[in-house]
Amino acid sequence: MKPTLTARQHLNRRIGDMRAEQSSWIPHWKDLIANFAPRRGKFSESDRNNGNKRNFLINNTPLFAKRTLVSGLMTGITSPARPWFRLSTPDAELANFGPVRAWLDDVEKMMYRVFASSNLYKCLPTLYEETSVIGTAAMIQEEDFETITRFTPFSAGEYMLDINGDLRVDTFAREYQQTVYQVASKFTDGEDLSKLSTATRTNLDNSNYSATVSIKHVIEPVGMSDHEEFKLPDDFKWRSVYYESGKADEADKFLRVKGYRDFPIHAPRWDAKADDTYGFSVGMDALGDSRQLQVQEKEKGKAIAKMVAPPVVAPGSLKNESISLLPGAANFTDDANAAFKPIYQVNPQVDHLNMDIRQTEDRINRAFYVDLFLMISQQDDVRTATEIAARQEEKLLQLGPVLEGLQDDLLDPLIDRTFDMLVRLSEPGWKGTGPQLLPPPPPELQGVKLKVEYISILAQAQKLVSTGAMERWVGFTGQLAALKPDVLDKINGDEITDIMAEDLGVPVKAVNGEDEVTEIRKARAEQEQQMQMQAQMAAMVDSAKTLGDIPTTGNNVLNDVVGVGGAQQ
Repeated sequence: MKPTLTARQHLNRRIGDMRAEQSSWIPHWKDLIANFAPRRGKFSESDRNNGNKRNFLINNTPLFAKRTLVSGLMTGITSPARPWFRLSTPDAELANFGPVRAWLDDVEKMMYRVFASSNLYKCLPTLYEETSVIGTAAMIQEEDFETITRFTPFSAGEYMLDINGDLRVDTFAREYQQTVYQVASKFTDGEDLSKLSTATRTNLDNSNYSATVSIKHVIEPVGMSDHEEFKLPDDFKWRSVYYESGKADEADKFLRVKGYRDFPIHAPRWDAKADDTYGFSVGMDALGDSRQLQVQEKEKGKAIAKMVAPPVVAPGSLKNESISLLPGAANFTDDANAAFKPIYQVNPQVDHLNMDIRQTEDRINRAFYVDLFLMISQQDDVRTATEIAARQEEKLLQLGPVLEGLQDDLLDPLIDRTFDMLVRLSEPGWKGTGPQLLPPPPPELQGVKLKVEYISILAQAQKLVSTGAMERWVGFTGQLAALKPDVLDKINGDEITDIMAEDLGVPVKAVNGEDEVTEIRKARAEQEQQMQMQAQMAAMVDSAKTLGDIPTTGNNVLNDVVGVGGAQQ
C-alpha cells in the first residue's frame, strides 16, 4: 500500500512524536545538569561552541562525587590498561579445545587493538557521566576506514530514543546544527552538491562557511516505512537518514541514506521501569541533597559575613559624612556622641553549620558510591582483611544491578557490533580476495554462538563473593577432616579449581584443559608404575643375593622349607 505521508513527512512526524514523549523529562534533566554536570546537555540546536559560564555551584562536592563514580566505573568496568572481557563458548570443553582457544585469543587481541586505536576510551567516560547523572546516555558506533570503528557520544537534550515491543531501544533521532563547511565536508566531499539545499549551496558558493545549517537525523528499523527513497538491500535491518530541516520546497532531497545490519546506537540506562524509554539515575537520588548543600553554604557565608562585618547603626549627623569602616581607619567628626554600633550581636554556631554540611556531603557521596570506590582509603581506623572483604561484598551487592544493566545495554552490543565488523572485513580474505584482520575460524565453531565473559575489576570483585564462600567451605571441610578424614571425599578438586580460575579471571592459557590434564595424569601414573616395578625388581635382586649367601647343607630354615637338609642326612 502506498504511504499516505511523504518520506520527509514520515521522518518529521517521527521526530515530533519522540520529542513530545521526551518533553516531560527535560526540566528534570536541566536541574540535574545544573547540579552535577554543568558542561553537559544541549537543549537547543544553536547550543554549540558555547563558552559561557555554566557552573554556579558554591560547594562542588556533587561534581567531585560524580567524578569519582565515573572514574570508578571506567577503571572498574572498561579499563584500557587491563583485559576486561573474554570470548568463550557455551560449551566449556569446546572453549578449551586447542584450535578454538587459539582463535578466540587472536580475536580478543584484535578487538582490544581496535578499541585502543579508536576513540572508545575517550568516549566511555562521557557515557558513564550521562548515565549516572541523567539516567540515560547515547553513543553511535560507525565504521571507520583508518581505525575500523569510531564513536560519537551525544548529550542529553540533543537526541531522542524509542523502544520496541521487546522494550529495547531501536530508534534514534536528533536535531542539531552544523556550519556550511561541516555539512559540505561530511556529506559531499566537495563533489556532489545536489544533495544540498539551494540556500546551503549559495552560502558555499559565496564562501560563507560559518553559516549554520539545521540538520535532522533519524535511525529506525527499515520496516517503519516503504518509501522508494529509503530502499536498501535486504540484509540491512536499520536505516539512517540525514536531511536539512525547514526546506519544504526540496522535500525529495536527503543528505545521506545509509543502512546498518545491526543497531549502531549504544544507549545504556542506569535504571528504568519496564515500559519507560529513559532511565533514572543516582543524580536523581542525590538532587535534593545537592540543592540543600548550596543553600547551606550560602547561609554559612551569610552568618560569617555578619559576624565579620555586622550591620551597624549610626547617628543621623553622619549621614552625609565620608565614613570608612576599614580596619584602622580614622573618621573625624564634630559630633562627640557620634558612634557606629552593631544593631545586634552576631555569634553564629559555625561548627554546627559545618557538621550539617558534612552530613549532606556524606549523603551525596553515598548516592554516588564514593564510599565503595574509595572504601579502603577512607577507613577511619585499621581494619582486618576479613572485615574489609566483608564490607566490599556488601557494597558490591548494591552495585550489582547497575553492572548488569551496563553489560546488557552497552558492553554486549559494543562487543557484538565490533566483532561483526571485523568478521565482515575479514570474510573476503578468508575467500582469498582481500586482507584478513581475523584468521579463519576453526570448523568446530561453525554455527556456534560465542559467549562474552567479563573479567574487569568490578566483575571479578562481584564473583569474589561466591569465591569467598567456596574458600570458607573448603577451609571448614579441611578442619573437619582432622576428626573425620572421609569428609574430604565431598570435595571435587578439579571442579573447584576451574570455578575459582574463572571467577578470578585467570587467563585460559594458564589452566590446562581436560585433555591435557588426562595426559599429564596418565604420564604420572605410568611413571609411578615404572618406579614401583623398579623397586620390586630391586627387592627381588636383594632377596636373590641373600638366598645365594645361605648354605644349602645342614639344618636351617631354608632347607626345612624346601625339604633339602633331611634328605642329605
